[in-house]
Amino acid sequence: MKDFSFKDLERAGREAAEVARKSAKEAGTFISYGKDGEVIREFPDGRKTDVSYDREIVEGYHVVVY
Repeated sequence: MKDFSFKDLERAGREAAEVARKSAKEAGTFISYGKDGEVIREFPDGRKTDVSYDREIVEGYHVVVY
């Protein structure tokens, strides 16, 4: 089994994220990801919204994001 360098793992992660982003767009759904401590939801039309919740009640559910 080959040992992977950190660069190899970073590249694989970027490639997997791009495949996921394209697949979601083709399916007409959003993706979510973390950036600068926030949770971002990106829609197929390019809109982005912050969906970070910190111990708030959202539609009857207690949501905690760490």
